[in-house]
Amino acid sequence: MYNIGTVTTTVNSNKVTGTNTKWKENLNGVQPQQVIQIIVNDTVHNNSIASIESNTAMTLNFPFPVAAKDAKYVILTTMVDSVGAAANYMVALNNSNMQARDVANIWMTQTGTVPMTAPDGTKVNLRTAKEMDRLLDGKFDKAGGDINGRVTVNSSTIRIIGTDDWPGLSIRKKNGEEVRIEASNTTETLLDISYRDTENKRLNTFIIPRKSGTAMTVGQYGVGVAPSAIGTQDIPKDWSTRFIVTHDEEDGGLPWGVGINLTDPKYGGGLHYNPSSKILRTYTTTKSTGELGSINTVYSTANTTKDSNGNLKAASPVVKLFTDDIELNDESEGVEMEHIGTGHYLIKGVVGFNADGAWGINNGFVIPQDHNGKNMVLIDYDVKPDGDIEVFVFHQQNADLPERFQNKRIKYIDKDGNPVYYENYEPCDVPESRWIDMRVEMPVNSIYNLKQAEAERLAKEAAEKQAEEEAKRAAEEAERVESEVAQTDEQ
Repeated sequence: MYNIGTVTTTVNSNKVTGTNTKWKENLNGVQPQQVIQIIVNDTVHNNSIASIESNTAMTLNFPFPVAAKDAKYVILTTMVDSVGAAANYMVALNNSNMQARDVANIWMTQTGTVPMTAPDGTKVNLRTAKEMDRLLDGKFDKAGGDINGRVTVNSSTIRIIGTDDWPGLSIRKKNGEEVRIEASNTTETLLDISYRDTENKRLNTFIIPRKSGTAMTVGQYGVGVAPSAIGTQDIPKDWSTRFIVTHDEEDGGLPWGVGINLTDPKYGGGLHYNPSSKILRTYTTTKSTGELGSINTVYSTANTTKDSNGNLKAASPVVKLFTDDIELNDESEGVEMEHIGTGHYLIKGVVGFNADGAWGINNGFVIPQDHNGKNMVLIDYDVKPDGDIEVFVFHQQNADLPERFQNKRIKYIDKDGNPVYYENYEPCDVPESRWIDMRVEMPVNSIYNLKQAEAERLAKEAAEKQAEEEAKRAAEEAERVESEVAQTDEQ
């Protein structure tokens, strides 16, 4: 019998419509004159088939008495003791067997696909044995094996699930050497990349830490920005070689600036640069105490000057007083000079001499000397209430020396062409091509101090902004990684 699908009828109509039926192509022998039984509301209605128009349409011998939609049915393809029905069934069965035999022969001997009709009438394309062998030839076994040749994976995620003994990826050369990329179980290390010889002996290792950051490649011109500013006394506590940014000076330590900290297992030190003062310093550290040791200033053109006698001296604001003008350094920018009279000068825009004692007595003058180390002039000065310095210069004859060693300086040439010399202690200007060095103190609102205060403010703002951006990027990276892991787990 045949009962695939459902049927729909109309009251007093001979026409029956099928849903998901295969009446025309069925291999079980559905034919006219066979009995069909349709159940409607628990009542079985008997009828017989007059003709079959298609897989989903047939005509009954008698009008159907009731309407039905998607009703169950059964067609009796054989009748007990019916010779004709048996013959029909045998013919249908023989046709089915012949078709199956032809399909099997093609499947075993040919290539490509074989079109066939399934027992329920569905048409399918069946791959032949040779076609399946062709498709499987060279394919990678999921259980493992070797892949020879280039492999391209078009996927947003590649997952390698390792074992406790070997949680990673191995790249092996033909000679047996290999590179291992191994996931680490420690809190500090993310990946352990090692190169091993043919005996699996570890030759070298590259560790990728479990931290966010950007690796620098060869040829780049920088190594990024140091971490957020730290206090001076905190430098030795994090015992590592790294770049640093320091706070404002505290407890006699390092002032605000940047540097590099260098360490070995016990001792360390570093270089520190203060952009405001342009001073480079060195410092020492000891791991056992966790404190900063000695701090030493490196002298350079930024914090020293050569005086009129060629000696190197510490330089804060320095004014070089020449015969008719002055020369300034960066820190003394804005100072002015008035040449009041012979040997009489007024240095304006200062607040007296520098008081740190670095230049000795009175902290402020270096007088030009002759080749015997004798002063060529004498000076006197007066610091005004507003801080301006009035300078008086006098000729130094060095009269206590034999005449040939005395300082004879021509004052002018008389009308007869004879030189007239300065008298001892006579007021005179600074000698030509020589100068008097003056180490002064600048007001808080000097050009240099204002520039440095602004530069320091901008630098601090830039460092704070950079630290915020680094923290933001780290948070975004952590969020991205977490999102990718979640997506991977969902897949």
